Amino acid sequence: MKRAEHQPETVSLTIYAGIYLKLFRVPDADTIVPTHAHTFDHITAVLQGVVRVWRDGELVGDFMAPATIRIPAGCKHALRTLTPGAVFACIHNADRLEDDEPAVAEEHTLELEG
Repeated sequence: MKRAEHQPETVSLTIYAGIYLKLFRVPDADTIVPTHAHTFDHITAVLQGVVRVWRDGELVGDFMAPATIRIPAGCKHALRTLTPGAVFACIHNADRLEDDEPAVAEEHTLELEG
């Protein structure tokens, strides 16, 4: 698999009123956000475009903005953008951050061509 020419961009990061919200924009369709898991439940909100989501290796479905996706604690999840310019937000409980970021229980990387 080749590395996407344009990687996901962090548009903003806000911690306010007990909520952590990290907003991403993904320029290209067919970009994969690798599998990872957090130690606490959270929500991913699709704000623009369409994404395909997997949880624990099983396809959950395609989500067209506006949509929200529940991600349980410890659940390995990944997404692939199906449209260019997809925008999504990861929303966590700010009271459970570690070093100002959501705790990651497990993270995977993709094997990419050189």
